Amino acid sequence: MDDLDEKLVERYMAGECSEAEMKQIFNWLNASEDNRKEWLKLRMIPVKNSFIQFAESEHVDHSYRELRKDHVDLMLLEKKISRKIARRFMRYAAVFLLLIGLSSIFYLYFTYQEEPEMVSVVVDGNEPVNKICLDDSTNVWISEGSKIEYPKKFGKKERTVSVEGKVYFEVATDANRPFFVKTGEYTVKVPGTSFEVNAYRFRQLSDVTLVEGTVEILDRNLVSLCALQAGQQFEMDKLTNRFFTRKVDAEILTAWHGGELEFDGLTFAEITKALERQYNVQIILENGIAKDKKLVGSLSYQKDIQEMMRTIALVIPIKYDIKINTTVHIYPKN
Repeated sequence: MDDLDEKLVERYMAGECSEAEMKQIFNWLNASEDNRKEWLKLRMIPVKNSFIQFAESEHVDHSYRELRKDHVDLMLLEKKISRKIARRFMRYAAVFLLLIGLSSIFYLYFTYQEEPEMVSVVVDGNEPVNKICLDDSTNVWISEGSKIEYPKKFGKKERTVSVEGKVYFEVATDANRPFFVKTGEYTVKVPGTSFEVNAYRFRQLSDVTLVEGTVEILDRNLVSLCALQAGQQFEMDKLTNRFFTRKVDAEILTAWHGGELEFDGLTFAEITKALERQYNVQIILENGIAKDKKLVGSLSYQKDIQEMMRTIALVIPIKYDIKINTTVHIYPKN
């Protein structure tokens, strides 16, 4: 027996052959009748603690059939084991996929946020100041020629609105949700306070006037530019993006949202500055006007600068000249 290792036969007799070795034996036996006879000489069957060697051809065939049966049984056993492993794997895979599916559902449920319904409020140039209350109880006053856009319901992490023109805010405090007011040039980050944003689209200067509390001004990339304290004003030149801060009388400058300008000891020059902001005009005090004269009283804001100047002229001895509703010259009345 030249091409079949005796150790391989011994492994077969001991029941230690692998499937590859069983195939090797099977192929060798199937090659010739001589190989079968040679195999018969080597294969010993234990009977009563002794060994009987079979020489007849029927015994060779019997031995060959047993070998085939061993091989087939081994294959069936492996298939049976494979099927069990496959079924078990499928059960585990199904459980695993189910867990993944449930995890995905929970993830989407807790992280997906539907786009909020947006609301836009526009106040035309001939309309009175419009007051609205937002979802978080923040109060907003919108001046003529101005606009605000905000979500009908704020999200869980922040509160963001966009404005054009002049808008006054009394922001409700919410430590877990900062309030953001976006303009075309900057964003105001608000923890909860009262302030005005003056950001008309076609006006070169844009500003924020803080009445109380603190706010932070961020650029377009949300990088901090500065922080404001109560009574300060931030002003930016939109052409150059340069800005500065200054001390102002914030309550007077933002009094328009209440409908009246109250002055107790303000100079005439200070009153006209408030009117400039209210009506988006330039007021020039000509020679002879007592700029530093202090006045006491109140003025109800009229719908436009024409009516406002007529009202002022009734109580203060002045004359005025309005150029295309953008420039007002005030002269002393002789």
